[in-house]
Amino acid sequence: MNEMIFLLLVFGLPAAIGFRLALARGKNPLIWGLLCIFPFFIVILHFEKPKHEIKGHFRLCKKCGETFPWKKTECKYCGTAVSDQGIAT
Repeated sequence: MNEMIFLLLVFGLPAAIGFRLALARGKNPLIWGLLCIFPFFIVILHFEKPKHEIKGHFRLCKKCGETFPWKKTECKYCGTAVSDQGIAT
């Protein structure tokens, strides 16, 4: 029983973290969940920006085309104010 708990913590926990990160970044969660058994891939996934807007997680600036966190109201790259409807005037 102790071996099962150990294996679950060593392999299952990183896989679950990778699955969750991939889901939030618009990546394939199954593939990234399997890759994240090796913790190096969690670091890669954490620092990789999404390529498109993911509602509730990342916004896409219409002016410069960069993605930034959904909670921010202005683009951290060009400073353009962004609302839920698009660029604010």
